Amino acid sequence: MTVNLRAGLLALALSALAGAAAAGDYIVVASTDPAIARGQAYESGAKVALAPGRTLTLMHASGDLIRLKGLAGGVLLPRRAASQVDAERLALLKSMVSTDQGQPGAARPSRNRGGVCPAAANIVTLDAMAQVYQAGCPAEAAEALETWLASHPPTDEPGS
Repeated sequence: MTVNLRAGLLALALSALAGAAAAGDYIVVASTDPAIARGQAYESGAKVALAPGRTLTLMHASGDLIRLKGLAGGVLLPRRAASQVDAERLALLKSMVSTDQGQPGAARPSRNRGGVCPAAANIVTLDAMAQVYQAGCPAEAAEALETWLASHPPTDEPGS
């Protein structure tokens, strides 16, 4: 009985970890391929059908930006797992860059601190952007993220 309980708890813990990884280790922040939407999530090590001449810019859960160049057989994303904290932040950033925010059921915060939101220029870290977004200031957080993305050039991934 004790062995079955331990095995069950271990399986539950492993499935929870797998679920966090399945949420996506990377999000698309820019793509020249119209079939790849901004905000789309990919797992580490995934193969992406990216044609020659097309580029894909991804943000890892850590905040690192990478740019991949298309190949005839597609590209393989770097294997790099995200920590749970980074994955949770990435989920919020995904909703900020997503192109489907106006769709029914899209997650949007609905409250703010007494109607006062900080100026986007004062929101300079990814963690601060996530906090401001959660506090009910999605426009300011999204504007700060766009500024952050523009000032952090991606690293070209070798072999792509």
